Amino acid sequence: MDGGIFCSFCKSEAVVTLAYANSCMCKKHFCEYVEKRFRRTVREFSMLKKGELVGIGLSGGKDSSVLLHLMHSLSKSLPLRLVAITIDEGIKGYRPPTVKIARQEAKKLGIMHKTYSFASVYGYSMDSVMKGKPQEAACSYCGVFRRHLLNKACKELGVQKLAIGHNLDDVSQTVLMNIMRNEPMRLLRFGGVAGIIEDEGFVPRIKPLMRIPEREIGLYAILKGIPIKFQECPYAYTAMRQTVRAQLNEMEEKYPGTKFRILNSFLEIKKIAKPPPPKERLKYCEKCGEPTNSKICACCKLVEKLD
Repeated sequence: MDGGIFCSFCKSEAVVTLAYANSCMCKKHFCEYVEKRFRRTVREFSMLKKGELVGIGLSGGKDSSVLLHLMHSLSKSLPLRLVAITIDEGIKGYRPPTVKIARQEAKKLGIMHKTYSFASVYGYSMDSVMKGKPQEAACSYCGVFRRHLLNKACKELGVQKLAIGHNLDDVSQTVLMNIMRNEPMRLLRFGGVAGIIEDEGFVPRIKPLMRIPEREIGLYAILKGIPIKFQECPYAYTAMRQTVRAQLNEMEEKYPGTKFRILNSFLEIKKIAKPPPPKERLKYCEKCGEPTNSKICACCKLVEKLD
């Protein structure tokens, strides 16, 4: 036993050191730790109710694949109906392998799986959208299309909640970015359960992984044998997020627990913040019927530009 690093809870060899928790964990205790935080987050924000039909945004990446497995496990003790929803943006060499993983994992767990593509719904793949455009335009198109299509798919399937794989890194970055952009109203709408819940046109989105760091999700996937691809989208260009990500990682290295403290501070502030005044009733897009603040939604406006 000399010279090794051992689990803080048993005599087994440790697979990870968690500086923010001042502990080392073996495979068994680490996996249990991740699973307990997932379930605790679901309870803390009252994310799910017995018998609900829950959609899982499944890209085939590490976060969504781990989420799929954790939701499947949860459904054994909390009766839920699950459907996995994959959005195929149409990015050659990047999306096909992950769509294959998504399909295989859903089939393995016996979860219904539906795939929707930009090309079939909007008439354009991301590859065709990006022809002749600067790379920084990609996220503007892709983000709007993906959110629009996920909401549309959920309503078609009768989904009551949409679970997405946003992890602690994602949410702590988003909190800081909204502060830096001076977008307090957007920040107040953000949280464990997001979306305009009171409007029937929007399907609420839940984030059961929001208290689990990105690297721990990756390690959990490896330890559990969940197939994943560690590959960045070739069109990824979000200068601010990449900068915030790098700075947060540096802060976490120097001051373990920084990401948790950012999230917890935000949640405490949200509790005492004055609620925003009620907005005027949302309209519905004259072209696609989805909720919007104007006559034509952002998605349909982008499609018009491409036509």
